Amino acid sequence: MKRIALIAVAALCCISFTLSASPKKPKALTKTVVYQTTLDCEKCAKKIMENVSFEKGVKDLKVDVPTKQVTVTFDSAKTDTLALRKSINKLGYKARVIAFE
Repeated sequence: MKRIALIAVAALCCISFTLSASPKKPKALTKTVVYQTTLDCEKCAKKIMENVSFEKGVKDLKVDVPTKQVTVTFDSAKTDTLALRKSINKLGYKARVIAFE
């Protein structure tokens, strides 16, 4: 009787460990895009930093005023270059992709 109970407990433990193991999610692909924009000053850069950095999937954002470039590192599973460009355009600045990795 003890042997049957012990086997039943062992079987339940194995089943619970098997069911609780979740499949591994694939790693997100991090991409970087550089936009040439029409920003002019530090105030423009601050506006872009405050808004685009909160877009879904954005990991890192750099704005360079002298070259008028915005560099965005993002999770390609959550957003794309078109959505990011639209978020910059929505702020009143034109943007075009000049580099994409």
